[in-house]
Amino acid sequence: MTDEVDPRVRVATAFPELDARDVRPIGAGWTVDTYEVDDGWIVQFPRDDRAAERLRAQIEMLPELAAELPTLVPEPTHVDLDGPAIAYRKIDGVPLDEAPDGMWPERLGRFLYDLHLMPPEYVGLRGGTAADVRDTMRSELAQFRDEVLPLLEPEESAHIASAFTAFVDDDQLWRFAPCLTHRDLGPEHVLVSRSGDLAGVLDWEELAVDDPVADFAWLLHEMPEEGERALSAYGGAPDPAFRTRGAARYALMPFHEVLYGLETGQPGFVDSGIEGVRRRAVHLPVRG
Repeated sequence: MTDEVDPRVRVATAFPELDARDVRPIGAGWTVDTYEVDDGWIVQFPRDDRAAERLRAQIEMLPELAAELPTLVPEPTHVDLDGPAIAYRKIDGVPLDEAPDGMWPERLGRFLYDLHLMPPEYVGLRGGTAADVRDTMRSELAQFRDEVLPLLEPEESAHIASAFTAFVDDDQLWRFAPCLTHRDLGPEHVLVSRSGDLAGVLDWEELAVDDPVADFAWLLHEMPEEGERALSAYGGAPDPAFRTRGAARYALMPFHEVLYGLETGQPGFVDSGIEGVRRRAVHLPVRG
């Protein structure tokens, strides 16, 4: 990230063909700087090397996703591979937490059905097994134990550590078919039209082969009525432990906010993340 560089200069340097006049920072993403430019262009720049690697991957993936999926996704029209940076046409819509009633939950369910059926090889990824997802989760929980749980009271920390163990050690929870997943379907990444239809799905940097519940966890708990409609249109829960894993994945989301705050030296994110950890801990499984 380059705070000293005027956004207009930054955009004009990467994409002189846009003839940018009005450049406005938008959003509050953790990994990219995003600008709206003139008459509806969106331009994005990565903030660090890891984000740059992911943006280069999106340059390859997004056209394939756009060709296969029934809803608009950002499709880079202008690309700066050296930067890297991308520019794409803005997708009009409002985020889920501002969305009017309409058919968008059903459309989102069908969208996720199509995404989850898409072969990972179409976007340069390899398939995986539930055991692979479980191993990744073990590593993630180990990091949470080391870096986040010490920030809690000892009793809280012990309770959550026990729940972590219950989650990864229960063989019944890890019988599912992994698939291509967005993995970051919060309200700001799903756009809905003013008429209540699904308008687009944004921010694909976390795209990976994972548990299908990763794309339902937030919606089922934060917007349960709409989440149930989306899940019904998807075809229902694909395995008996789907909802239990979904509750656990929802509970784990604030841990990432804490880590981000620690890594970037922003205590506000640490504090809000810890608050979320405490509030959502009730959704973690307990030992039977």
